[in-house]
Amino acid sequence: LEAGSDEERKVNLSLSESFFMVKGAALFLQQGNSPQSQRSLQHPHKHAGDLPQHLQVMINLLRCEDRIKLAVRLESAWAERARYMVVVDSSGRQDTEESILLGVDFSSKESKSCTIGMVLRLWSDTKIHLDGDGGFSVSTAGRMHIFKPVSVQAMWSALQVLHKACEVARRHNYFPGGVALVWATYYESCISSDQSCINEWNAMQDLESTRPDSPALFVDKPTEGERTERVIRAKLRSIMMSRDLENVTSKEIRNELETQMNCNLKEFKEFIDNEMLLILGQMDKPSLIFDHLYLGSEWNASNLEELQGS
Repeated sequence: LEAGSDEERKVNLSLSESFFMVKGAALFLQQGNSPQSQRSLQHPHKHAGDLPQHLQVMINLLRCEDRIKLAVRLESAWAERARYMVVVDSSGRQDTEESILLGVDFSSKESKSCTIGMVLRLWSDTKIHLDGDGGFSVSTAGRMHIFKPVSVQAMWSALQVLHKACEVARRHNYFPGGVALVWATYYESCISSDQSCINEWNAMQDLESTRPDSPALFVDKPTEGERTERVIRAKLRSIMMSRDLENVTSKEIRNELETQMNCNLKEFKEFIDNEMLLILGQMDKPSLIFDHLYLGSEWNASNLEELQGS
């Protein structure tokens, strides 16, 4: 999100702290000198919904030395509830940045209080995997949890922040039993969500057993799967260019893709999610820094038409 986009809305908490908001996600950009818990959120935007109020309640859960890096709203099996995956940062005993994931539950969307239903420490072995069904899994130290953000943009924000946190954990070699992440015990002692909420945080993906693919007889010709992937890639870009990505999930995009192609794409779920994120990255516009300088991605730098237009 360094480059930003038209859909993102910058919101001021105070003169010294701000965050970017897309539907269902808030990313804190810079931290002031005072703790988040001592701040109060101003109402950011008439279309921001209940996220600002929920953010203030979640900030009040924190110790004064900890900070929310990202809050992402997740899908829930219970329509009246609101669930958030929250990335919390703190400075550890080695004065390095350490991160944990909190699963936060609101019993209703209008609730003025929330509870913690899950705590996950991000160790150096943390792996992030797209599940091909509108979400992703985070696995570390023998644990795995599945998260399904409410929009593609929210998932994009979550993956960027999580990958950076994992990179820090690997660089400093955070491992169970060491001196890192001991502060997470405070939040583990605060777990108090209803059992039904805790069960949802611990839900596992359905297991499937499949036979290995048969060897291709004609390796010089594209297989049926490769031909299907080419069609998916073309149609997916067209769909994403025509939809509001703040108000649609990746699963809904896949359903529309199946409708257009008139076939079941279950075996291509992971391919579709990966392509979706690639296309989303390519759709990001570079940000103007100075009249002669733009900040963008490798895709922006290699897009001749975009360069000529700028």
